[in-house]
Amino acid sequence: MNLLFIKLTLIPGVIALVTLVARKWGNKIGGLIGSMPWTAGPILLFFILEQGKPFAIESIQGVMTGILALIIFCLSYSTLSKKLTWLPTLLLSYSLYAVAAVVINSLQLNLYVSYMLVIAFTLLALRFFPLPTSQAIIARRIPFDIPIRMGVATVFVLIITGLASILGPKWSGILTPFPIMTSVLAIFSHTQQGSNATITTLRGLVMGLLGFTTFLFLQVFLLREFSVAFSFGIALLVNAFINVIASRVW
Repeated sequence: MNLLFIKLTLIPGVIALVTLVARKWGNKIGGLIGSMPWTAGPILLFFILEQGKPFAIESIQGVMTGILALIIFCLSYSTLSKKLTWLPTLLLSYSLYAVAAVVINSLQLNLYVSYMLVIAFTLLALRFFPLPTSQAIIARRIPFDIPIRMGVATVFVLIITGLASILGPKWSGILTPFPIMTSVLAIFSHTQQGSNATITTLRGLVMGLLGFTTFLFLQVFLLREFSVAFSFGIALLVNAFINVIASRVW
């Protein structure tokens, strides 16, 4: 099957599903579900199919760097959303994400240290994450918001996978957890429901990074020995189990 067709159908479908889940079960669950590897998983799969397994495995070290920067994005967007509208909040958060990615990448951390740092930073972020106010969340709907979300996310994925051969495995990995779905969730919760909904959504997403990071970390070892389907399947089960535990603890 044509890979372009898969990219144009898989990612939009996932975005629509996560949006509907958030509307059905609330922003926290929406963020937690959104943290699953719905975009990073397919991007990693496209790396395997287009660049080969060694490229994909090597890119995971960069992914860890990107996840650390993603935590900065979530913290900054949640904090700034209390005072600013979505556009300056997004641009400032993207800037902080980029600075964090460059600085962390310059440290040249190995995979194990990066993984432990992500877990530690995630726990620290949850401890100091901004709290929503007591103000009620008022939902507003933007016409055609689901198609807009689907289109934005698809464009990001096409760009990242299209530039993979130019960027190489490290920077392709760093850009893999670029806030694609995160930005979509943040912007629409911010514009439609306000800062409180944004904070709740992004906190749920950060909570889910414990499982998301473990999913990717496991791929370094599983992909060397097993098929893609088995590797992804086992790691997804572990990811889901960690998410269930995290949702009960926090």
